[in-house]
Amino acid sequence: MPYVLRFRSEGQEDRKCSFDDMIRGKIEMQENMQDVVLLKTDGIPTYHFAHVVDDHLMRVTHVIRGDEWIASAPIHLQLFRACGFKPPKYAHTAAVMKEDNGGKRKLSKRKDPEAAVTYFSDEGYPAAAVQEYLLTLINSNFEDWRRANPKAPLAQFPFNLKKMSPSGALFDMNKLNDVSKNVISTMTASEVATAVTAWAKAHDEAFYALLARDAAYTEGIFAIDRDNPKPRKDIAKWSDAPAFAAYFFDECFDGNWELPENIAAADAAAVLEAYKTVYDPAQDKQAWFDAIKAMSPALGFCAETKEYKKDPTGWKGHAGDVSTVIRLAVTGRRNTPDLCSILKLLGKERVIARLDAALAKLK
Repeated sequence: MPYVLRFRSEGQEDRKCSFDDMIRGKIEMQENMQDVVLLKTDGIPTYHFAHVVDDHLMRVTHVIRGDEWIASAPIHLQLFRACGFKPPKYAHTAAVMKEDNGGKRKLSKRKDPEAAVTYFSDEGYPAAAVQEYLLTLINSNFEDWRRANPKAPLAQFPFNLKKMSPSGALFDMNKLNDVSKNVISTMTASEVATAVTAWAKAHDEAFYALLARDAAYTEGIFAIDRDNPKPRKDIAKWSDAPAFAAYFFDECFDGNWELPENIAAADAAAVLEAYKTVYDPAQDKQAWFDAIKAMSPALGFCAETKEYKKDPTGWKGHAGDVSTVIRLAVTGRRNTPDLCSILKLLGKERVIARLDAALAKLK
């Protein structure tokens, strides 16, 4: 006859079982009274029995597991004693939660893509960024430590089980993106270009073809505004790169853009005509902006933003508006990294072609 092997419990209803959880402190529960199955009919041991035997033989000292196993702790402690084994120290972690329809629920590997490691790989999150974010979830003092040690490797963080919250941490994608932007901002242009290219090769063939065409040009894209005390934080993951870098490639630049409401088409055309006469690819950032300010008054724009704000009457705008018109014509966007650096990387031929195309559109 098929049979199972059970544990004959000596537990009593009026007796308590207690243990010190390394996260939650002392936990007291009713002693186990179940005659739990140790070996199933197929001879395979249950988790209860395997946990006790395997962990003893492997000299396991600490068991860190989800808080759904707290209810089984009396069974396991009883089994350790019955076998004459020293029980390990337990730390029961809270489930990671997710906001859902105004409430919170446990992050589900069946419902939520972010519960799988492959999700972060496919989206292009650097492993270091995911690790950094997870540490913000599991130790309450990590962010203070990181601010005090901005360049220290994660291995130096003094992780402590007692700093883990007994309640479920909320998995916040916005927070992950912020952390990832910070991590990516500390990487070199070469590291970013290599990582983006590798991601694109696996996930975006068309974008990979553009990046691989000229490795130096690709690195130049991600070098802009990077090597300075306050680098820009435009990219949270490598899958952001195709949209971020689109205007650097003629194949992706469609030239569709709209002027700000405070700038008339005729004034924008005059700005572009004037800029073509002073455009010099060899200019550094200061010389470039000085040239923008120098041409502004003749076009009806105040050269100094502060002066314009003090008395905007009599001016069509300021030098910043002039550079916005140029930025739109060349990149199709109002917000980009340093425009002078973009113009240098694009090259004179491409810049002139885009200025001419913008003028044709305005006229």
